[in-house]
Amino acid sequence: MDNRDPIEDIKKFSPRSLKVTLRDGTEKPVAVPQAGNRWARTSQVLQSLPWVTIECLDKDGKVLGIIEDEDDAELAEFEEESGGSLGLAKVLLEVMRASMKECRMLVDAQLRGNAEMVSAMTEGMRATADVYRQALQVQQAHLMAPPTGEEGGGEMLKMMQMAMMLTAQNKPKEGA
Repeated sequence: MDNRDPIEDIKKFSPRSLKVTLRDGTEKPVAVPQAGNRWARTSQVLQSLPWVTIECLDKDGKVLGIIEDEDDAELAEFEEESGGSLGLAKVLLEVMRASMKECRMLVDAQLRGNAEMVSAMTEGMRATADVYRQALQVQQAHLMAPPTGEEGGGEMLKMMQMAMMLTAQNKPKEGA
């Protein structure tokens, strides 16, 4: 649930514990830690609960103050005025929020996958360009070399073998 953070209101009462009434009418006791990052931990617990009211209690369990969810009060007024079903609207809203979150996660995963694919394609194109460049260098060397019978062909063969060895040494990284 996306409740507002009531911690600032709770701090005013300096309670030892809280009694939280949930939307379904059940009550949950919530301890307020006395040390450490007490308000952050208390806020985290309250954010995970669909609360309607919070009673701030002292060490003897007496009520110091009550905090109500203003959004819930406005929704209740709307329900009375419109005669609609607030419960159904809340369920639909939660389903919509969950599906939006899932959709966001899917889009993020697809974008990461597309970025990796483009990176791999770019690396492949770079490797192909390197092979073509080496082939052109070999062809240019062959055209520049004077034909001297069989020895010239032997020299060409050696240059092609050297080019193949260089290509084998400069293989593109597979994980990049």
